[in-house]
Amino acid sequence: MPLPATLRARVSPEAITKVTRIFNGTLGDIFNELFQNARRAGATTVAVTAEHLEDACIVTVTDDGAGIADPADLVSLGQSDWSEACRAREDPAGMGFFSLAGLDTLVRSVSAHASFALAIAGDAWTGEADIAVLPWDGPRGTSIAFHVPPQRDGKLERCLESAARHFPLPVTFNGEELKRVDFLAGAHRIVEREGYRLGVYRNRTSSAADTVNFHGVTLRHVLPQVKEIHHAQWSVHVDVVDARDLVLVLPARKEIYHNAALTRLKTLCREAIYQTILAEPFHRLSHASWLEANLFCDAFPEAIAQLPAWTPSLARDSYRDLPGFTAIAADAALYDDTDALDSVTFARALQFSRNGRHGEMHHFDAATPLIFYTPINQFIGYSWYDRLNCYVRTGERFCEADGTDTPLGSDPGTLRPETITLELSDQFGGGLDLPTDLALLEGDGSWTDVDTVRIALTQRSRLDPGDLTDYIIDAVFSPSDDSDADSYDTQETRFRYEAAARAHAMLEDDDAATLAVIRMVFADRIAWRIPAGRTLRLSWSMSRKELVLLPEADVPTSDTTAPGAIAG
Repeated sequence: MPLPATLRARVSPEAITKVTRIFNGTLGDIFNELFQNARRAGATTVAVTAEHLEDACIVTVTDDGAGIADPADLVSLGQSDWSEACRAREDPAGMGFFSLAGLDTLVRSVSAHASFALAIAGDAWTGEADIAVLPWDGPRGTSIAFHVPPQRDGKLERCLESAARHFPLPVTFNGEELKRVDFLAGAHRIVEREGYRLGVYRNRTSSAADTVNFHGVTLRHVLPQVKEIHHAQWSVHVDVVDARDLVLVLPARKEIYHNAALTRLKTLCREAIYQTILAEPFHRLSHASWLEANLFCDAFPEAIAQLPAWTPSLARDSYRDLPGFTAIAADAALYDDTDALDSVTFARALQFSRNGRHGEMHHFDAATPLIFYTPINQFIGYSWYDRLNCYVRTGERFCEADGTDTPLGSDPGTLRPETITLELSDQFGGGLDLPTDLALLEGDGSWTDVDTVRIALTQRSRLDPGDLTDYIIDAVFSPSDDSDADSYDTQETRFRYEAAARAHAMLEDDDAATLAVIRMVFADRIAWRIPAGRTLRLSWSMSRKELVLLPEADVPTSDTTAPGAIAG
């Protein structure tokens, strides 16, 4: 068979036989489509009634619009008799009426050109039966009645209320007007541009809400958002007013067709967001977002010169909230810690610099004082931020009184030098030395193990075993969230015992370490069982085990002060 030289796309007549499967035919879709037709016909109001019968529910939708000029257009899939003005404004598809496909439907319409009634049986939708065109004498407009299964669970009312909520015309149900809500209610600012109302929202919490209102048909589409650094998050919703080129994917109309109009809409959304941010007293946009903002707004200022005060990050923290942002001081600097060991060591150095004097945690008190802030990498590029010295720890020195390096002892994990100095460097090639009395360093094994962390503590440090225990926990304890792991509290308690043993052994001796752990275990698990006013006397060894409860007054003083006693 010879092939034709050219072809033209066409719609097969057999397509009409599948029309009942093209549309979902849900109540929500039906109301949305009929409401849109009423709006395009110039209606000023829509009235809906429902008559609940034993075996069916008869729903009638009536509008006072221009009516239908040609009944043939109504039942021709993809064809419509909308005016040229309506076609230019919205590009209607001529498919909405077929949301009723398969349902027994009665149409009555009066226009300037025709008055008629159509009774469409279920099988007539597929072209298998003729549809009689009957005379009709009634008011201008269109009335469409259709049969659906019984609706006694409130579903019909819910679908109708949803369709009417953001519809631009008033809708009544059985004589009572349904509530309508501005789709952009609660917006921080509303911008009207190119046939859209753009509502810009600040910190809108719901991520599951519909974002576009297409003349009452609402749908969810991902629109631009802009997030400031630890500040506001801006989003936008769109209320379509008159935008011909923005069209929905047929036949379901559940998503926006990707074309140049949608690209332009997203550009308008970004512009509206940045204009809204520009009107705010200040902003904390990332430098990248600020560059984009300058494409939409002239002379967009830099982010406000504020940063959170530096605070140590602890090993146990999987996430931590930054403290509030404050204006940076004239002697501001940044410290970029690498891990909890570094962070806790630096925090101790800042405290050591104050020598017991009161002061903020992030203040370095020296001949040239500094106030440290937390780095925010997204601010890199701002002139005020790039001027700040950003320090990192590059090393440490352990020295004896004569200035020589402290030699390693028999225990490489423990060092007791005369002085400790942390060495810092900045991005400009400068350096800074911080004297301190404590340095916690990663050992050869896992840094989450008390026994492998390296601890350097000066000979004259004022830290007691309790203080050192807390520093070790802050720098090293990281609970496991494995399904086989013990609870957080159990893991933390066990780690505290190990840290206390290490601290007491380092500052006192092995016997003190053993007694410290016994004391902690006793206080946690046993002491609460001793009755009020009684004293437990315990004597325990491999050969002797004695537990006696005595009246508190009967315990000799020597029993609680003897060498090796477990004092409370």
